[in-house]
Amino acid sequence: MRQDMSKYTDTDLKTWNYLFEHQYSNIHEKVCWEYLDCLQQLSEALNPHEIPDFKKLNSLLYLKTGWTIHIVPGLIEAVDFFDHLKNKRFCSSTWLRSEDELHYIEEPDMFHDIFGHIPLFMNQDYADFAQRIGELAINWRNDEHKISQIQRLYWFTIEFGVIRRKGKIKSYGAGIISSIQEVNKVNNNIGDFNKYDITEILNRPFNIDTVQPAYYVISSFSELYKSLDTVELLFSKAA
Repeated sequence: MRQDMSKYTDTDLKTWNYLFEHQYSNIHEKVCWEYLDCLQQLSEALNPHEIPDFKKLNSLLYLKTGWTIHIVPGLIEAVDFFDHLKNKRFCSSTWLRSEDELHYIEEPDMFHDIFGHIPLFMNQDYADFAQRIGELAINWRNDEHKISQIQRLYWFTIEFGVIRRKGKIKSYGAGIISSIQEVNKVNNNIGDFNKYDITEILNRPFNIDTVQPAYYVISSFSELYKSLDTVELLFSKAA
């Protein structure tokens, strides 16, 4: 699949501009500095004034961390998704939500995928963590239970992760960063904030259809990567 820039309408651009401006102005004191720094590094290709061209983003991403964006029509099978992560490809759709879905959308669109996820792939520690999650999943691709556990780890980190900075909780998960409701909720300390416990995360189901009730707090992105040693040990013992 490829991104056809000619198919985007003036309405799409208006929607992108609104979403970007509205969310960017809201997140400054609420998300981790790494995200903001990475977003700035991508500003020539990721900004409110133009719908992002994946070719431009890929050039910047690949130069910094070796990652690229892989276009998908929508949600794909978990193992296929993790295989892309293993190979330093983050899956994104190219469609944008309609004007009547500005504040809530059931399936991830380009704003969630690109604004929410892509900036932190400019951070080497974060990018290495995502790739290793992919490697781990592919190593256990024939074990449905372990794939389910890896999905939980992905959910509570890459989608809904938070980090403690100078005593304050900051968001880094894309599901939070791309949602006004979620990022404001975390900023107001509404929810169950738990110490980052890999065993607990692997065994905690999640619901994709509600505002998230629980979060796991890390102290650094290097902590994420190191925690995968524990996952590998637990999986090997259970084999």
